Amino acid sequence: MFVKELPEEVRFKISAGEVIESPADCVKELIENSLDAKAKRIEIEVIKGGKHYISVKDDGVGIHPEDLPKVILPFHTSKIERFEDLLSLKTYGFRGEALHAIAQVSRMVISSRFYQEDRGYEMRVEEGKVVHMREKGMAVGTRVEVFDLFYNLPVRRNLLKKEDTERARILRLVRDYAMARPEVSFKLTAEGRELLNLPSTQSARDRLEEIYKTKFEEREIERDGLHLRVFVSLSQKKGEVKLFVNSRPVQNKSLTEYIKRTVGRRIAVCLLEVPPFVVDANIHPKKLEVKLQREGNIKELFRELFKGHKTHIPSLNQESHPYKAEPELLGILEDTILIVNWMDSLYFIDQHLLAERINYEKGQTSDKACKGAIKAGDKLSPAQVRAMLKEWVELQNPHTCPHGRPIYYRLPLKEIYQQIGRER
Repeated sequence: MFVKELPEEVRFKISAGEVIESPADCVKELIENSLDAKAKRIEIEVIKGGKHYISVKDDGVGIHPEDLPKVILPFHTSKIERFEDLLSLKTYGFRGEALHAIAQVSRMVISSRFYQEDRGYEMRVEEGKVVHMREKGMAVGTRVEVFDLFYNLPVRRNLLKKEDTERARILRLVRDYAMARPEVSFKLTAEGRELLNLPSTQSARDRLEEIYKTKFEEREIERDGLHLRVFVSLSQKKGEVKLFVNSRPVQNKSLTEYIKRTVGRRIAVCLLEVPPFVVDANIHPKKLEVKLQREGNIKELFRELFKGHKTHIPSLNQESHPYKAEPELLGILEDTILIVNWMDSLYFIDQHLLAERINYEKGQTSDKACKGAIKAGDKLSPAQVRAMLKEWVELQNPHTCPHGRPIYYRLPLKEIYQQIGRER
């Protein structure tokens, strides 16, 4: 009814279909199907890292009974009909290969009730063929269960990682899609134990802070059909860049490296919305790596987003307290670390890295900025330090040196008071 076989000329023009190499690959394809079905709640369950059992259940529109046997056939999809449809693609899937690929390497049960039907249907599949189909009472939506992945390919099954490793990959994957779609609730259970339970929210920042357990600041810019939102963590615990294009978790090495150089050792989550024709997800069999036609324009937006924003100093986003107008120098540790009280936090600043960044933003190359900078161990007068601190808060990037190392370590005063059991 809705699912149709792709014409041969379209098949030849798209990348080879979904490659199923691990339980995480199965979970990815099933989550994308759920999202394409307009699901608002997705529940994932795995046993033995997904090797033994995977279940993805959603409350989407469901599959029409006439289409149920078709969804496991190769190149059958309801998402595109012509190659030109890829230029206006608004769905995650489009090749019509995901369920077919999974069905070839597992025992699978698909239960679905279409939203216009008063009953659902259960279809059992083995080695890519329907072996049983029956009516089933159930809520609107779809549940796909995958049993004994690669049971018929023992060599490939032996190549799977340990259960803990496969489980961790699935957890990272679910977190990625939860970041991309905060309006959808996600729940992940493994061996009966709940690993993730994220209620839906209209706030991307709330979703990120729930996942990473740290605070984020947000920047947003829109121009010429490109809309960029960037969330940067206020802590420096680790550096991680997540890139999403049109709500799809993707990889783009050039853009990711550019973002890392800008934000340093922080978590950066970039949500980019572009016209469909700008992004090509068809260059990678798993739709992971994407090609962006206007990558230079995107980098320019990112550069402008963080240019001259004094409020990018993270502590400006903390709870409101009487702030000192200027950084206060408390001391210098081993003629290397400047101890500074500012904006309700203590900053431990590397004097060499700060001097290097100041030189760099005055137009020097990174090597020249480094060679000409104050060194660790150089004795500085309080007047010299105060001058440097004044420049610090005016920098375009006050966080990292030109080589990407963090300039400072920040410790909120609130945390210090909490550690000694005192209210502030």
